[in-house]
Order: sequence, then structure tokens, then C-alpha cells
Amino acid sequence: MKKLIIGIAGVLILAAAGLAGAAYWSGLRAERWYEEALTEGSKSGNVKLSTVRYQRGLFSSHVLTRVDIARPPEGSDPDTPDVSFSIRQDIYHGPLPLAGRDAPGVPMAWTGAVVRATLDPESSAWTRRLAQWYGDQEPVVAISKIAFDGASDTQITMPPLTLNDVEDLQKLHFSGLQGQFQVAAHSAAVQGELSIGTLEASGKSAENAAEQVQLKDFTMTADQRKGAFGLLYGESSFKIGELRVQDETTGAPFVMTNFGMTAHLSQQSPQQVTGEVLIKADQMTVDQQSGTGSLRLALRNLDGATVEQLQQWQQKVSSNPDDPQALSELLNLVKALLRGKPELTLDTEAKLTQGDWRGQLTLNFQDFGDMSALQDPTGLLAALEKGLAEVVASRALVETVLTDTISGELLAQAEGQDQPVTEESAQSMAAMQASQQLQELITSGFIRLEGDHYKTTARFEGGKLFVNGQEIPLMPPTSLDGDIPGNDLPGEPARP
Repeated sequence: MKKLIIGIAGVLILAAAGLAGAAYWSGLRAERWYEEALTEGSKSGNVKLSTVRYQRGLFSSHVLTRVDIARPPEGSDPDTPDVSFSIRQDIYHGPLPLAGRDAPGVPMAWTGAVVRATLDPESSAWTRRLAQWYGDQEPVVAISKIAFDGASDTQITMPPLTLNDVEDLQKLHFSGLQGQFQVAAHSAAVQGELSIGTLEASGKSAENAAEQVQLKDFTMTADQRKGAFGLLYGESSFKIGELRVQDETTGAPFVMTNFGMTAHLSQQSPQQVTGEVLIKADQMTVDQQSGTGSLRLALRNLDGATVEQLQQWQQKVSSNPDDPQALSELLNLVKALLRGKPELTLDTEAKLTQGDWRGQLTLNFQDFGDMSALQDPTGLLAALEKGLAEVVASRALVETVLTDTISGELLAQAEGQDQPVTEESAQSMAAMQASQQLQELITSGFIRLEGDHYKTTARFEGGKLFVNGQEIPLMPPTSLDGDIPGNDLPGEPARP
């Protein structure tokens, strides 16, 4: 019996030693994962992650990480707040995170480690305010399960929040935030989704008039995998079911429904990649104007190796913006990118209350040769091999927009005069000027009126620009006496 007890005790001691050893190894592995995550998170250049404190124990570690977000460039609004902050991370070592058994949300599962991250409430003004609003609740909690190979599965939550008459807020109703993201080992893939059901807020202005904001069904998704040239291929997007902003002072509403933006990067060939961005709204209302529209921007024939070098250049410049070699390095990278003859296409479409719009632009680029060509502004045209643009807009839309623009200028010019211009008279004068300007453009050949649509086609090829079939001199020759002939619009007689 005594031998049996001793044997059992020995097994338990060995098991405890094995668990302690595994936890120690897991702690080392978790620290390496943390350092890799820190490096990967700082690659964007606009965000810098740094370790304030790392205390590693046998079964758990406690970390404080600083998140420094780049301030706007010089000349921006000096009142822009500093949004940098710090994160507290409790790392519970595997293979069983027993040290986190009392921590809310930490799963007792076989894994490399579990990380529970929260905001440091004292790290910035906005984190202190958020902590005050939430009281006893933690404003943000992220729990990550770290696999033995370094892959992670992270759940992010923000609890619901309702406030009334607090500081600058008259009312705030937030349904909460939910998110889950999976990151493969060595950041080889990223997949996940983040969503907010509703966010309603109304603020108090100096005149005690509130501005109301309503956001519904916000989602952000990512589905990307790392491939050739170290780039992440795939798709990332965000979508807003409805955004409504109402200024009670002016009564001017702004409404968007089913607004979304999708970015996609794919490998076009073994050497080249293609990037595309699509922005679309089912309905958009600004003041009294309403309509639907979309914009699609695509860049093709991009040399993948150069794109990777451009990312590295951006990261380098963000950490050392005063580098005297930065501009010359950028120009060399641009030249390398142009050797692949990249192509840019831009397609826009809109259907508004006053009419419709459709625009298409295609630009094909080439290597501009000697770098000294950039010393002359016209040398930039050498980088453009050819281009084609076509714009079609309904007559009512063009005339309305042009008339409103001229009317606004007339009213602004009349401010402070002894005889102010009324809105009715300004609109009447603007309508006459708009009609005259459009007729001059038709006469000169810059636009065509076909039925109830204005149309314009521009083509650039062989160093020459053609608008609706007419060549437009890009740089008129200078005469001996200093005059610049040919400075008249096409179709007009030369000035004497």
C-alpha cells in the first residue's frame, strides 16, 4: 500500500513538473509570438507598437503595450487630439491556461496560450473618458487563443452603452461591438468580421442645438492571404446599412443607405499584381439632392517586387520623415514601377434627382526615360503613354449644377455691398451666365450636346491631346516679342 501511494505521488510530481515545464516553454513561445505581433503591427508606418513593460512568470505574463498613432502633418488642425493609447495584456501560458481560470472569458482549452487584452484607462484622455462612461464594465475586451504554431483566434467585444446628458452628449445609445478574426501563423492569412448593430448620438452645441447621428448595421470584413512578394491578396471591405446625420441648426440632412467600400488585391501574373477599389451607395441624400452612385478604381500591370519595395519605403519614411534620400529613392521606385507599363482605370456612375452621370477614364503609363525630364513640368507627360476619357451627363444635371455654383459665387461677392443681391436675382443671373458659358464650350468644341445629354471625349496619344477630335496644343510656342499665339480656344478667331 505504501509503495502504491509513493508511486502515485511520484506520478503526480512528474505530472506537475511536466506541466510547469510546458508552461515555461509556452511562456517563451508566447513572448516570441508577442514580439512577432509587435513587428507585424508596426509595418503600416502610421501605427507604432512598443513594449512598456513585460513581466514573464511561470504560468502567466503581464504586458503593457503602447500604441502610438501618427499625428496629422504640419499645417493640419492644431486642435486635433492625440489618440495614442496603451493596452494591458494578461498572457496565460498553455498547454492549459490554468492561471486564467478566474479571468472572465478565458477558455480552459488545450492551446499554446490565451491572451486577454484590455485598454489601459489611464493611458490617454479618451480612454479615461471611456472608462468613466462604462463604470464597472471594461470598455473593450479582446481574447486571443494562440495555437502552438503561432496562429491566433481573437474575439473582440464592447458591451452596450446608454448615456443621457453627459458632458457634450445629450444622448448616446450604443448596441455594442462584436468581432472575430483568425490570423494564421506568421500572418500568412487574415480572416474575420467586426460588426456594430446601432449607434445613435446627439450632441449639445453652444446654442443648445443638437446634431444627431445614427449609424445602423456597420460591418467590416477581411479575407486575405499572404502570397508572392510578401503581399496580402484577397479582399477587405466595410459596409454601412444606414448613416444619418441631422444638423438641427440648419436642418440640412445627410443620409446614406447601403454604402460600402471594397478593396481587392490579386496576382495578375508571376511578376505583376492588380489592385481594385469599389465604392458604392444605394442611396445618398445631401440637403435636397438625392441619388445613387458608384466609383471603381483599378490599377493593373503593377510590378509586384516594386510594390513590396514601395511598402518598405513607406514604413522607412514614416519612422524617419526627414530622410534626405527619401525623395530620390521614391523616384527610382516610381521609374521601376513605370517600366511595367501600369494602367489606371476609373469608372464613375451616378443617378441623381436632376439627371444622370457616367464617366470613364483609362491612363496607360510608361518609363519617362532620363530623370532630368522631371525638372521640366512637361516632362511628366513623358510618363503618360496614352489616355482616353469620356464623360456623359444629362443636360438638366449639368445646367443645374453650373447655375447653382455661379449663383453661390454671386451671392458671396454681393455680401457687404450697399445693395445686396437677392437669391432670386442671383439665380436668374446665374442661369444666363451658365447658358452662355455652355454655349461657348459647345462652339469651341470642348463639349457636344446630343439630345438631352452633354458629352465630351478626350484622347492623349503620341504626346498630343485631342478633345472631341480637335487637337489641343499642350504648350503653345512663344513668339519673339513675348506674345503667346494660339492661346485662343479652338474655333475662335485669333486675337489681333
